[in-house]
Amino acid sequence: MKKALFSFVIYLCLSTILIAQDTHFNFTFDACSFEDSGSRFPGISPGGTPECICGLGTKSMELDGNNELLTFSSQANPLMDQDFTLDLYFFMDIQDGETDIFSLRNGCSGLDSMMALRYFSNTNELLFEIGSNVNNYYSVRKTISSKSCWHRVSLVKFGLSYFVFFDNQLVKRIISKESIIFSRLAKLSIGNSPCNTINQAKRFRGAIDEISLYKRALSEQELLNIFKYPDQIRTENATIFKGESITLEVGQSCAKSIQWTPVSTLDNPDELAPIATPQQTTTYKVTLDNGKCISTDTVTIYVADKDKLDCNELLLPKAFTPNNDGLNEHFGISNTFIIEKMEFFEIYDRWGAKVWETNQVEDQWDGSFNGQPLNSGMYLYQIKYLCKGEEKLKVSNFTLLR
Repeated sequence: MKKALFSFVIYLCLSTILIAQDTHFNFTFDACSFEDSGSRFPGISPGGTPECICGLGTKSMELDGNNELLTFSSQANPLMDQDFTLDLYFFMDIQDGETDIFSLRNGCSGLDSMMALRYFSNTNELLFEIGSNVNNYYSVRKTISSKSCWHRVSLVKFGLSYFVFFDNQLVKRIISKESIIFSRLAKLSIGNSPCNTINQAKRFRGAIDEISLYKRALSEQELLNIFKYPDQIRTENATIFKGESITLEVGQSCAKSIQWTPVSTLDNPDELAPIATPQQTTTYKVTLDNGKCISTDTVTIYVADKDKLDCNELLLPKAFTPNNDGLNEHFGISNTFIIEKMEFFEIYDRWGAKVWETNQVEDQWDGSFNGQPLNSGMYLYQIKYLCKGEEKLKVSNFTLLR
């Protein structure tokens, strides 16, 4: 298990380094500067005097919603003619009506060569728009979680496909009729859409951080690998044996007040990373107060008794749905804690062809073979493992649904 975890950590580190090498530009604001962190881009031109405040790395830029804004050089526009990934985080002070978060358009008389992100307070929705003309225009609406203060927006272009992610969830895959070439006269800006007067939209008010443009289309897994977990619990639901402890870790946060509950089995319930020693299965909740907004998140720690383990009760779902809706995306073992060593975990299609295998307990199948998604249907698996020193073999079937 430790070897698998170590390998996974190495994989994440290498993945992060490779992704960083693929950036056109990256603005972290950690030095309270408007220059690209790698000095590869001319930087951002601020309007007004944005304030440098606590952020996801070290600092972020706060805009007042009045005369403060951020504008990128138009040199950014041709960088998005080919495959790219645009990624950013924002902490928004909720205003009544419509809020302009970011836009890239030249004027407001039509839908030519544009994209924009706006927020509507009456429905608590984000609206993303993109298009090259009135016949090649697309929009995406999504309600955002009230449990989070920081939000992430990612746009991935791969060929004629545009993948829109809100808070790491794929909201929509847009298949464009043609590649969208953004006007060289347009400016990518935060809170400065040329449509604000017409739409009576308010400028963005809040903090903006970690704005990155990558030279290629990042995969969904790569986006997850570089996620900052702002005001969210990084520790996944886990199982420990009775008497053991586990650290509950929160991602980057500027919270002025931190409170975990229940407190009885935590060493420091007012810290970002308390150590939990639950005697029974417990769901922990953290509340993070940033002064202007309150975030909450939960994690469940399951407690197992070694003396009561049933080595024959290896738990796997009877069906899973790898359809990019964020639910039941992978097929794997849920009670991996009963396995001392796994010899193999193999999956076969209905004709007996092997489509996946591993000897790592935590690995899960995504429903693909050689990078291509497999069809819905019945599949078989067999797992050979060691539990309490005894060799076990489990063979059963399950259904893949799309």
